[in-house]
Amino acid sequence: MSLHDWFGRHIADLDNSRWEDGYFMSRCTHCGREMVKLPGLTWRLMERAST
Repeated sequence: MSLHDWFGRHIADLDNSRWEDGYFMSRCTHCGREMVKLPGLTWRLMERAST
C-alpha cells in the first residue's frame, strides 16, 4: 500500500511536467490525474470546469 492510498497525496511527475499558459502542468505519478502549479505555490490537482 502506498502513501497515495493511505493519505491521498498526489505527487507530480516532475520529469514530464510542462509550462502552459503561466502554469506548470503535470500528472500524478500514481493515479494520473492532472496537476497544476503556479510559481511559488505547491502542486494541486487541476480543478475541472463545470458545464
